[in-house]
Amino acid sequence: MHNGVIKPELLFGKVNAVTANSVNFEYINLQHQATYFHGKRYGKGEVGEFILIESQVNLILGRIVEIKKDDLDKSNLDIAGRIQLLGTIQMDSLYVTAGVEYYPNINDLIYSAPHELIAQLPKRMNKGMQKVELNIGFIDVDQGCDITVTPEKLFGRHLGILGSTGGGKSYTTAKILEECRKFNSKVIILDPTGEYKDFIGDDIENVHLSEPINAAINSHQVSLPVECFQETDFIALFEPSGKVQGPKFRDAIRSLRLVNILNDRQLHLDKIENGIFLKIRKMEQSWRECVNAIGGTKLLEHPSTPFNPLKLSKQIREECIWPPKSDGIWGEDQQSFSYCLALVSRIHGITTSDTFKFVFQSKNLPTLVEKIDAFYDSNKKILRIDLSDVGFEFKAREIVANVIGRHLLGLARDRKFSDKPIVVFLDEAHNFIGKSIGNEDTIAKLDSFELIAKEGRKFGLNICLATQRPRDITEGVLSQLGTLIVHRLTNDRDREIIERACGEIDKAASDFLPSLQPGEAVLIGNDFPIPLTINIHKPAIIPNSSGADFKNKWL
Repeated sequence: MHNGVIKPELLFGKVNAVTANSVNFEYINLQHQATYFHGKRYGKGEVGEFILIESQVNLILGRIVEIKKDDLDKSNLDIAGRIQLLGTIQMDSLYVTAGVEYYPNINDLIYSAPHELIAQLPKRMNKGMQKVELNIGFIDVDQGCDITVTPEKLFGRHLGILGSTGGGKSYTTAKILEECRKFNSKVIILDPTGEYKDFIGDDIENVHLSEPINAAINSHQVSLPVECFQETDFIALFEPSGKVQGPKFRDAIRSLRLVNILNDRQLHLDKIENGIFLKIRKMEQSWRECVNAIGGTKLLEHPSTPFNPLKLSKQIREECIWPPKSDGIWGEDQQSFSYCLALVSRIHGITTSDTFKFVFQSKNLPTLVEKIDAFYDSNKKILRIDLSDVGFEFKAREIVANVIGRHLLGLARDRKFSDKPIVVFLDEAHNFIGKSIGNEDTIAKLDSFELIAKEGRKFGLNICLATQRPRDITEGVLSQLGTLIVHRLTNDRDREIIERACGEIDKAASDFLPSLQPGEAVLIGNDFPIPLTINIHKPAIIPNSSGADFKNKWL
């Protein structure tokens, strides 16, 4: 009977009312009770249970969302329940599709769905055999039924791992990473808390920015080269304010770019001294002559043309000038320089600070850019970038993560990842997405991960975001996440956001979210139209995400 999917022993009810998205049922037997079948427990009509309705044309998959009895004094005949309709199972091929093709009729019979069938739902939505499958968990009612998903379905449209603190996000991330290691994968983890530092092995490369308090074994310190930063990053970082500092700051950047280009082309002009373009004191060659020597201002205006930011303070001094009088000599403008003093001291403070040591004073360290290139060409599978000791002042973490994201997006746009797609895991994503920095004159959006979410997929760059605060992530990014693994969410605003972001999960499915146990999650998305509650397998390497140990430390 239907390839053995429907088991007569699991019959428990029949349809007594049908609406557009649910059916009501009543129990067939007077005694409604659970049963054991092939050694596995079946609720035969409990809330949360998956069921099959045997209609005339095909099988309908549903889930019980409510059971009620009108009058407690009467017999069991009055118990009725409501089933949310989820999908259709073809009779012959057992291929599963979302939505209902043919609605059931009154008196159609209802059976508990066999655990094996539920575990195979992700597979039954695929056509054909899959060579690469990640085994991430098992059906919540049954240890034996593992859930496997293909990387295309998990990462193909970006993945979100969401859930309140303590719900099991870190375990899920660790388990997925562990499964990726079984294959020839390429994964980059941005680890802002250092909780994945126990991930070590021949196939894992660990690097850290800044000098860590406790680095992972075999972790190498790297620098983040200044060339990766753009003009907007420096404007946001140094915050030139108002009508004087902003224009002078931009002029200084243009002058330093000019110096850089002239040096690259080995055009030695006497306007340049110690890497600074002198505008005061010297008048032999005009600015215009130097610009003409490099073929116009196009390169000077381009946001990614490099310059030496360590010379900014001195160059700003040179920008504070009066236009030349008839004798052609530039005069020094003390007043505008006094306006810029605060900016000059801020630039000096940041470029010499310990926080940005790995950018501005990197002392022959290997660069992160080189490490990413070497990792992609090597046979290593995971590159973990430890940001746990990057300081919190000057918005350093947000800026650094954004710079790394933009560098990866640049590589992807240049078709560098076309041979093998790459997945970037961003932990604590709410700290890095949807952020702006700077003051009202210099505001800069840190949007590189938003851009990856919107266009990275075309170029083989996918992201996985893990966060406990979905409400802090912009809706534009959430709506780009094709697959979500949602752990317990107690905040109703978080649940609303998820309902809005994915049309597949409706109110009834999200009602189950607050009652999930630690380690339980709902798998939803474009490729999982039937929300599936699964238990995530415990990873072999436990991430270091526990809180303070009061019990032992306070004894």
